[in-house]
Amino acid sequence: MTPPLAALVAEAARLVPGWQGRVVEAGAAAPPWHATERLAAVRGHGATRHPEAGAAFAALRGWGRLVWQPLYLAVFAVHAGRTRVDLDRLSIGVAADGEVQGYRWAAHATPAAGEAERLRTAAAQAAAGIATLLPRWQACAPLHAKAARRTCADCVLAAVLALRRRRRWTAARTRAVGARWLDALALHGESGFFSYRDCAGDEALGLERKVCCLDFRCRDAQRCATCPRRPLPERIACLNARR
Repeated sequence: MTPPLAALVAEAARLVPGWQGRVVEAGAAAPPWHATERLAAVRGHGATRHPEAGAAFAALRGWGRLVWQPLYLAVFAVHAGRTRVDLDRLSIGVAADGEVQGYRWAAHATPAAGEAERLRTAAAQAAAGIATLLPRWQACAPLHAKAARRTCADCVLAAVLALRRRRRWTAARTRAVGARWLDALALHGESGFFSYRDCAGDEALGLERKVCCLDFRCRDAQRCATCPRRPLPERIACLNARR
């Protein structure tokens, strides 16, 4: 039987195709994700790749790259397994040039736990990690706390949508799971879902983001399909065009 942590890493790769992660021996991982080093390099990666986009873009892009993996894994761990995992044993890969690439999870005991307990524990660890990482990031990048919170909320709900696609959750269940996560992370109201009809006439959900990722500032880029600066009908049309 595949150990629970390895099974979770494999399931995460199915939910997010191409995502690279692995389980390593205890003590072989880098510092935990909220103590990640090379923060200046992460900021510089976005600034160097897209100098035309400005400092605010580099700050928001870097923050998103730092937190999306831990937050996705927190959500997947709760709903794709039956054991409690330790997010503090998770490290993210940061190359010398600041590119964030993959993650490593130090092997550890994963005791059985009910979903409510798994969510409570994962959310508490994620919130504590964010509280530790954010001031360190703000010391080298001009990111407003509200934008940071909303980016985290978007990551969590995007992970919930990934689960919905694979597990065929109803819209009602998806909304309920998303609300539980935002409440547990004290991020209520910082993101959400909107309903629309897809090309087949079925009910679909889109991410109701409340912060712009600023990607449109990059050369030859356009606003994202779910950009909050797009009118809702335009966002729906973009989402349907991608199906």
